Amino acid sequence: MGALEIVDLRDQLPWNPSKPRWPRQRDIASIDKVILHQELGNGDAVAVNEYHRRYDPRGPAYGRNWSRIAYHYIIEKDGTVEQVNDLTEVTWHCKGQNTHSVGIMLVGNFAGPGHEGGEPTAAQEQAFFALAEALMETLSLGPDDFFGHSDLGKPACPGYTAYSWIEKLRQG
Repeated sequence: MGALEIVDLRDQLPWNPSKPRWPRQRDIASIDKVILHQELGNGDAVAVNEYHRRYDPRGPAYGRNWSRIAYHYIIEKDGTVEQVNDLTEVTWHCKGQNTHSVGIMLVGNFAGPGHEGGEPTAAQEQAFFALAEALMETLSLGPDDFFGHSDLGKPACPGYTAYSWIEKLRQG
């Protein structure tokens, strides 16, 4: 496997003009887990960022009114890995876990408990394992420090197949 290439979008994605930048910062030594999510759509980092920062009076299903996209990394369907927030930024990707976790989002809508969907791509799988390896080295984490959002209260996320990658990672 070649070296992991990460596209840096941290300075390219716009912030919500009515919100402060992520208001909390942390030392990366405080990070003790990585949480895998699915998008539940077929957008990309730009579309997810717009959804997260947009306010819509119809409610949170139409826009979150947050500072910005709430993950640290995005894995596109073609396997491109994009960093969208600094690891020092506390984003809002998993209730109760944000101050000490990294969020990775897979673009796509995948089958999981009570949810119909497709499957992640082979390129996304390869990118996930490469990113997991890089994060374990950078953050001094082990395979047991990777979780699906479903482990922490969101049953359909990241979907059956993506969750199986976490199990495979843990088994070595």
